[in-house]
Amino acid sequence: MIRSIPAPDDLIHQITKLGVDPFAPAPWEYVGNNRYDDPERKFRVIYCASERAAAFGETLARFRRSLRLLELMRAIDDDGESIEEALGGLLDLDDERRGVVPVDWRFKRQIGSTILDPSLRFAAIAEPESVAHLRSALAPVVDMVGLADFDLGAVFSAERIITQHCARYIYDLRNEQGDPLFAGISYPSRINSHWTCWAIFDDRLIHTPRMLETTIDPQDPGFVEAARLLELSVEVVRGHGTYIRP
Repeated sequence: MIRSIPAPDDLIHQITKLGVDPFAPAPWEYVGNNRYDDPERKFRVIYCASERAAAFGETLARFRRSLRLLELMRAIDDDGESIEEALGGLLDLDDERRGVVPVDWRFKRQIGSTILDPSLRFAAIAEPESVAHLRSALAPVVDMVGLADFDLGAVFSAERIITQHCARYIYDLRNEQGDPLFAGISYPSRINSHWTCWAIFDDRLIHTPRMLETTIDPQDPGFVEAARLLELSVEVVRGHGTYIRP
């Protein structure tokens, strides 16, 4: 069976652009690209995290040095162009291991926090019994995609067709009275397995908003923890080469 767990007792957090309700679903035109989105595009998913650092980390991961960037740096060495000329603004040139969080990113983001209703239940998708259940239930999808088997790696796979069918299957599960079993999915962060993330089905979200912070402080402990883990420098003043390096 799918392992069922209660909603967390503490606040959960979400990072969004300024002026956007942090716990409103994304517009329909943006549905379908994320890990536990509905492959049939009939429900939407709100992605949150228990830890502030996790909420920041899941959002800031895009600023990490990419493999493509590493390849570009090797090409720069070959053609004689300076790193400063080619990559200004993409890297902290005083520490080339690091990506950069531009100052504009902080100015245009906010963090919302809320308490989920204690009546909600979530599918703990990474638990062994959940993986075993999904392995059997999604065998036709596994065969269609051409995977050799379904295991914990498939639950977090970059192959979205697998993870999205997990979400659709969990969404459709009901009890004997016909009521939905789950309000969403609980899963470990791909960045830090000690962080807990929540994929909440938008039509089953019941919550009590608590805080909306419209300024991202570069010294926020959660922000600093995420930037440190991801090896990111935080730009303090636009274009001046002034950084915080956690």
